[in-house]
Amino acid sequence: MRNALPVNSEAAAPLKQRLPRAHDGRQKPRLQMLDLLARGQAQTRQAVARLLGVHRSPVGHWLAIDGVRGLAALLDLSVPAGKPLSLPPGGLAALEQALRQPTGFAAYEALRQWVQQHHHLDVTYHTRYAIIRTKLQATRNVPRPRHTKQPGGHPGSSSDLSGAAGTRHAA
Repeated sequence: MRNALPVNSEAAAPLKQRLPRAHDGRQKPRLQMLDLLARGQAQTRQAVARLLGVHRSPVGHWLAIDGVRGLAALLDLSVPAGKPLSLPPGGLAALEQALRQPTGFAAYEALRQWVQQHHHLDVTYHTRYAIIRTKLQATRNVPRPRHTKQPGGHPGSSSDLSGAAGTRHAA
């Protein structure tokens, strides 16, 4: 069963002016669709899809959004924030301060124990790594240990996790 195309309330001139300013790759085809329909270059969803180089399903979805919620909703492409961090914001700030200390943490296990002791949370290795590397952007302060027979290897090497947020250290 074919549904009629919704009546386009947007005039062709404002759409034509707005089209060159659309830099988002997902907004541009939506504006082009409305422009094609407003100027009468396409009369069906399939014709619009063919001219835009997309399948007819997204064209129908875009038209439904435009018909029910309007142009602002059609162009709103906000991405959900995702799952929140398992550490509370205060815990994240305290962790950042602890990483700025010269001693740092000997390893991710010491970091887990610190979080367990101070915030009573059991955080998985993957979460700890993601928080340290992506959120706080801290890296290893010293190189990984090497065998004593390798050049530069010495038995006292350890792997400390420390560093201020936003600084990178050579690995």
